[in-house]
Amino acid sequence: MRPISIEQNSFRYPLNVILGTEAQIRLLRVMITEVNDPISIVDAAKRADLTPLGARKAMKRLTSVGIVKAIGGGRKQQYEISSNDVLVQAVAALFSAEADRFEHILASIRKCIEKVEPQPISAWIPSLPADPGYPIKICILQDARYLRVTIHNLQILFQEIEREVDMTIEIIGYSKADTPQQESGSLHLYGLPLSGDRKFETGIMTGPISHEKQDKRLADICRIIGRMINEDRSLIERAKKYTERILKGISHSATGDIEEWRDILNKYSVRRLVQFLSSEEERSIRLRQSCPFFAVLNKKEKERVLEELGGER
Repeated sequence: MRPISIEQNSFRYPLNVILGTEAQIRLLRVMITEVNDPISIVDAAKRADLTPLGARKAMKRLTSVGIVKAIGGGRKQQYEISSNDVLVQAVAALFSAEADRFEHILASIRKCIEKVEPQPISAWIPSLPADPGYPIKICILQDARYLRVTIHNLQILFQEIEREVDMTIEIIGYSKADTPQQESGSLHLYGLPLSGDRKFETGIMTGPISHEKQDKRLADICRIIGRMINEDRSLIERAKKYTERILKGISHSATGDIEEWRDILNKYSVRRLVQFLSSEEERSIRLRQSCPFFAVLNKKEKERVLEELGGER
């Protein structure tokens, strides 16, 4: 691509600067959708998966057009979004539409998996397609006796989604005799939550996992998430936005549980929420099956959960 020979006025066309590079878009997505308070360059870089140097250059361009404001100076300097700016509100609407579209696709896929007979033991997306032209790959774990028929029935159910988003969905089937590896960045869709880069637990591979073992694993994960919430309250805001997007999307069997989670996130204090996550009360045990925090953790947060989960076993 040839470099642009004629520059346009950034006051007249600030979107050229605001949306000029992926680094700037990543920073804006973090500052608009993930945090409510001023943020340092180091923290912003970590959340956006950028180097501090790259984040600093991108942040400088964003402050040059006034969409981001610098607070303080020196090593303690932080940055905050100009939330009242009409362009910030427009970009925020774009990020919201982006998230809604993605959650709608996932919700549609989950609905098909919940509907299919025989139902799989577990289902996940190993990694998102690198390009819209690539297929969406979905892995399922199923008893060998039912694997072929489950795949066939899912292929039929997925046809409507494929037409809607104009993408191909490929199904990869595993039986209990297999030992599928979980890739970094995999997305859990159905059944037991995934174990990141690790193999499925031996209990799954040798036979059906007990409800007691699954409940304990979910409690351990939620206990770790509770500690993370105490350190980073933005997790709560992300979970709130996630539940609202789910409830705005298509209806499915977990809607009642998601509505309960919405009420809990809006009404509970942080202390009460953290206690609820790891409580042994019947309601807590039931709602952990649909815990919204599983869906909003970023890559580094998932890695921390897996690391601490290994230490608690």
